[in-house]
Amino acid sequence: MANLFKAFSILTILAVSQSALAADMVPIQARYTATLPADPHPKLVKSVKIVVCSAPGREELYWYEITCLKVSGDSLKLWLLTDGHPFAGSSAKKVNFLRYIVQEAGQSPIEYVNIRSGKALLPMFGLAEKLLPRATGDSEGLLFNKGTFLGHPLVHVPTFGKPYVALPKGIRKLFFNPDLLIGTSRNFRDDGKGRKSEKDNYNYIPFTKENYDEMITAGINYFTAKGEQIDWIKRRAVFCEGYSPGIDFPEELFRPNFRGLRMFIDEPASRLAGKYERDGSPADAVKVIQTEIRRKLNNRGYESILRKSGIDLGSLELPEPDVPIWETYIGTAYYQLEANPCGIIQECRWQIRPGNFDRGRMLQRINAEFGTNIPVEPENLFLWYYSQMIGPARVFGAKWGMSIYGHAEQELRLPSMKLAYDLGAAYIWFWTSDHNHHVPYTEQLALTRAITDYAKRHPRPALSKLMARAKKAIVLPYGYTLPACWELDMYGSYIFSIDRKNELEIPYKQVLAPAVREIEYCLKNKIPYDVIPAGEDFDPSIYEEIVWVKEDKTLIRQAPPRP
Repeated sequence: MANLFKAFSILTILAVSQSALAADMVPIQARYTATLPADPHPKLVKSVKIVVCSAPGREELYWYEITCLKVSGDSLKLWLLTDGHPFAGSSAKKVNFLRYIVQEAGQSPIEYVNIRSGKALLPMFGLAEKLLPRATGDSEGLLFNKGTFLGHPLVHVPTFGKPYVALPKGIRKLFFNPDLLIGTSRNFRDDGKGRKSEKDNYNYIPFTKENYDEMITAGINYFTAKGEQIDWIKRRAVFCEGYSPGIDFPEELFRPNFRGLRMFIDEPASRLAGKYERDGSPADAVKVIQTEIRRKLNNRGYESILRKSGIDLGSLELPEPDVPIWETYIGTAYYQLEANPCGIIQECRWQIRPGNFDRGRMLQRINAEFGTNIPVEPENLFLWYYSQMIGPARVFGAKWGMSIYGHAEQELRLPSMKLAYDLGAAYIWFWTSDHNHHVPYTEQLALTRAITDYAKRHPRPALSKLMARAKKAIVLPYGYTLPACWELDMYGSYIFSIDRKNELEIPYKQVLAPAVREIEYCLKNKIPYDVIPAGEDFDPSIYEEIVWVKEDKTLIRQAPPRP
């Protein structure tokens, strides 16, 4: 009889608790066990407890405390302050996360803060969409009866005691600025001894823990790292690409500064320069570039590493988002962002001095080729390139930036970084390795200190506001590009020589000439402008003046109707 009464009591509690889960009553709690494969990996989560309470003094907000117990016995705890229900299918995407705190086993709790918004900085894989427990079915309540977590089904089990969310003591706040990523491209540096001649390469050595301390102090906040280097920086206020050698699962997924296994897509247009069909049109070249880019998206390298290490992810898929493109031929920026609307970063090899590398002196070559007289000044050189990225980034809601290479004249490096910052660049990076391409470590530090100091003294508004500076758009025929590299040809390819004729029997050079003359006028008169191809996503109404350049080499001025 006693056992029967006990069983009846448990069923009653379970029925009542399941009914309560579908409601919005707080405080409330629930416990779940995960349905795992036989002989589960020690790092898999076997049970989850969730407690929900109203935020003190803010009844419209909710504190969630999530305790994950792993097969090994280690735990991972999360605290979330939200304005909604992050577990419900239809409403999860509408939830705002105001605070996000993570405590790993044996570690102090860390709160991740976006310094620009003051709100929570969230993991790259999508906190509500992929990482948090997810209700199955039509549940829209604070909690749920059935769900999944990290790819495995959750089964609701009875829980007892009074629900209560207790924030941990000793929270360490880390502040991140995702709108200004100062990065170095490798996990090593030169040894500081220089090289015998320009034909020789530098000698490179891995970053030490002390090097990371030095770089972080200088202002570098985006790294690629390997092995123990990850462990040195994974709990610091920097973003890092690379995984912990100990396979920190699932902790690594929940760290917002973990950026996957790839820092960028490398030079799609540059690598394709000689591979286009010889009788193809400019629009055909766009298709080739975009096919190449899409082939490299949704990288599953990290997911593969987890699975190969024996971790059963069940239904969880982890394609890596947010990978910008690092490119020399930034005249293709619009077309590349069409395929990957994340970000575009220019490889800057600034040349302007007479007698320097002649093929690199872009303004002089443009003037000679198109019969223009653009003043040969540093800012005009920078704007020739930046305007070809800002407009496309503005169209797609993407980010843009620049990177310094060893070829760049010394006196142009910092000014180009400052102007990029002023115009809304999110990326300021340095190239490490490969002879003249390399920027020495000590100079990377010096330039980083300088731009970090400049940023502190010149705080920026929202990047979208800075990128909307230009009121004029110079619009090219779709498929066309302005010269943006050593080769003045479109796409940096002899296949699209500017002397080649289009279907109207007009050389590409003559089609582009009106655009170049309009840029000359803008630069001489200090008029901000963007250069954008006439793609489907281009919205003329966001500009006050449109200068349409047509394939028949005509130019049409238009003031679009305001919305």
